[in-house]
Amino acid sequence: MTWDSFGDAVGRLAEASAFRVSVAVLVALCAWRTAEWARRSFEGATRATHADANTRLIAGRLVYGCVLALGMIWVLSLVGLEPAAILATFGAVGLALSLAVQDILKSFFAGLYLLFERPFLIGDEIDVRGQIGAVEHVGFRATNIRTADNVLIVVPNTIIFAEVVANRSQVRRDPPAPNASN
Repeated sequence: MTWDSFGDAVGRLAEASAFRVSVAVLVALCAWRTAEWARRSFEGATRATHADANTRLIAGRLVYGCVLALGMIWVLSLVGLEPAAILATFGAVGLALSLAVQDILKSFFAGLYLLFERPFLIGDEIDVRGQIGAVEHVGFRATNIRTADNVLIVVPNTIIFAEVVANRSQVRRDPPAPNASN
């Protein structure tokens, strides 16, 4: 092999790499815009439904994150990384992060439970560990309760999930009277 042919090979490799990087940047921009479009479309489509606003927000963010993650996997594979190696790395990083942020994840999943199960609604008066107030916001990490003294109490969702919560706003419905004909 001569130096001229070696130089030509390196030049062709550099051109191919520059082309791959250019395509990867273009795909990254498209993935980002597509993720935003998917989130906005999802939120617009569900706005007319009677779904809870917090639930719509969570689902919209999940749609955004999934589309963006798929786009980034595609970008990394265009650059030359194997998809299996990318997914294995994401798995190892995900495991390390989940162990590092266990308490936050517990609150997150407790918050998801509260948003889907709805043991209380925004505006309901609840009692958690002796703290009585009206529910103002149910988030991923915590629930905000406003007391009669106008004090905002932020209660982590893991406490609400694990403790007895008295919902003072629920109306008691008497069971139907037994059938007297029996």
